[in-house]
Amino acid sequence: MSDIAKKIREFREAASLTRAQFAAALDEKPSKIQDIETGKQRVNEDFLIRLAATFPIDIGELFRDGPTRLSDAPSSERDTSVVQIQEYLSVPRYDVDAAAGSGSLVETEIGTGYYAFNRKWLARRGLAPANLAVISVRGDSMKPDLHDKDLILLDRSQIIPTDGDVYVLRYSGMLFVKRVQIVPGNCISLISKNPDFHPINVPMPSSADVTKDVITTDLTFIGRVVASMHEW
Repeated sequence: MSDIAKKIREFREAASLTRAQFAAALDEKPSKIQDIETGKQRVNEDFLIRLAATFPIDIGELFRDGPTRLSDAPSSERDTSVVQIQEYLSVPRYDVDAAAGSGSLVETEIGTGYYAFNRKWLARRGLAPANLAVISVRGDSMKPDLHDKDLILLDRSQIIPTDGDVYVLRYSGMLFVKRVQIVPGNCISLISKNPDFHPINVPMPSSADVTKDVITTDLTFIGRVVASMHEW
């Protein structure tokens, strides 16, 4: 067993996580975790990136001599570290862009990584991790609120449009991120923050159409934007 494999096992055990729980948090199979911990499978860069994104661990610790900081800490410090680990949940990032692009955000989209969110922060906002996804923004139609390549947190369970909220939606085969305004005449106006982009007015789909994902107006709501992140 390599030193890094041993330290990963020590980290998991110090966090009081079974291999199955550890694997689920990293979106891996328990058998792969077992192979890594026993030295049968090499730890690659992708695994380390997801490990760092999911758990508050210093990856550099895995490559230093001696035990990991977590497993070598006094009992009281280990308990604090375990609590910190359990306070975070991983949300997948998908390889799709909103504001330009085709297709909708579904489980078959290519995942490119994970972002860690505080469990209490999600609970206060009534957000269920299973409904969440992180995607990127393309273009400047929502500036200054959202910039090109910003990341947005999307709640895919919220697909019935509410006046004033921002949604990711598919219209005429293209993905957009727009603020929704309900206008007289049973219409929806898709509003850009940037004044250089004119509103797009489309017929309001019925609630039944929205929940069935059968939109006669070629308008499909993918989910509501609940947070944004700016990467430098």
